[in-house]
Amino acid sequence: MGRLVTAAPDPRNHISMLSSIGYDLKSAVADIIDNSITAQAKNIWIDASVNLDSPSISIKDDGVGMDKKELHQNMIIGCKNPADERQPFDLGRFGSGMKTASFSQARKMTVITSKKEGGIAGATWNLDVVENENEWLLEILSQKEILQLDIIKIKGQETGTQVIWENLRSYTQESHLDIEKRLAANMVEIGRHLSIHFHRFMQGKKKINFFINGLRIVPIDPFMTGRKGYVEGPETLLRTTSGKISVKVHQIPHHSNISRDEFEALGGAQEIARKQGFYIYRADRLIIEGGWQGLARNTQLGNLARVEINIPVSMDREWSTDVKKSSLQMPPKVKEALRNLIGNPLEKSKKANIYRGKKDKANDFWNIVDNKRENLITYEIDPNNSDLLNLIKRSGKKNLSTFHQYLKDLSLNLPINHIFNTMSSRPKEIQQQEIDFKKIKEALEEAWKKDK
Repeated sequence: MGRLVTAAPDPRNHISMLSSIGYDLKSAVADIIDNSITAQAKNIWIDASVNLDSPSISIKDDGVGMDKKELHQNMIIGCKNPADERQPFDLGRFGSGMKTASFSQARKMTVITSKKEGGIAGATWNLDVVENENEWLLEILSQKEILQLDIIKIKGQETGTQVIWENLRSYTQESHLDIEKRLAANMVEIGRHLSIHFHRFMQGKKKINFFINGLRIVPIDPFMTGRKGYVEGPETLLRTTSGKISVKVHQIPHHSNISRDEFEALGGAQEIARKQGFYIYRADRLIIEGGWQGLARNTQLGNLARVEINIPVSMDREWSTDVKKSSLQMPPKVKEALRNLIGNPLEKSKKANIYRGKKDKANDFWNIVDNKRENLITYEIDPNNSDLLNLIKRSGKKNLSTFHQYLKDLSLNLPINHIFNTMSSRPKEIQQQEIDFKKIKEALEEAWKKDK
């Protein structure tokens, strides 16, 4: 055996690597919240502020908190073995989430925490210090230093933890006003992300209250259960080497059964169609929001299909849960079982959309001709419409060719692409009954006068 030497990573290079793991602001905040839920918090507050053109973000909870020793331990990178057995409600995995999520967004991360009979404790990772000294130097704060912090919000709480991000990476070299606007927009995005990914924690007897800048977040149910048009499918248990996972099929309501507010909260038609597929929950926390994981294609007709999958934390290794807890890899046997299950919800979604199309085309003004043999679909004005025939008869046979040419031009110039794009992205905004028919009548009368 050769000589063994220490080969610890260079702190400067290690910091650069940890800061580039791939979090965005939403997923970074969500990773901090995982710790709050594990700490049995009943309330979680996310606040953003801009002082002297330097924005900061605070994430505070009223969980059990930590004492000085526990805080020091949890500030160490990779303080947990991912293979260790975890409690069913423990949303962590590697013991790196709080640090890597913070480093991806901020150059300075401070944690203030309070525990019953443990007093208040605080510590700061300042990446400028780590890089300048090229050492992993953690700053342990005294009680006096903690109480002097302007941003501290945990004063007076018996228990709880506050994570503070300062020197945010994404807000450099911008004016105070630009920072305020972008930070406000980002907080709205964070709110929507949390409303969906933590919606199960916001409901029920043990619900947790989430607040962003003082405003309470309401949950968004991605399956829209209980809404008109929702169809509940069967639930199946799949057995694996690590235990059981549950799979449940949902068919969400057609957009015509969804209120405008709900429709917009879900991102509109394009986002709803894009988010068809699997919804994978780990310990009630949504990890994967839509997509068929390579087992099917996204289609407009399949946009109502959702498949809920619930996995316990004990399957992290089998499902290859990553540090960010934002991606998973399905085991091959599970993929095969799901391939057989998803055919039914996709077919039901297609039937629901097709039925809706047949219902919409049943009128006396248009014929929809679907030529299966030639693979052609045409939208044609119905020549047997009684109103049209009466109009032609009153105008006389001499104007028949003029009518025919107008109807031909009207049919060929139907704005199909615009209609399709609008139905795909903003269907709620199409309101044919709002046409100003009075204005059309006035224009026709004016044209008639000029012709005379």
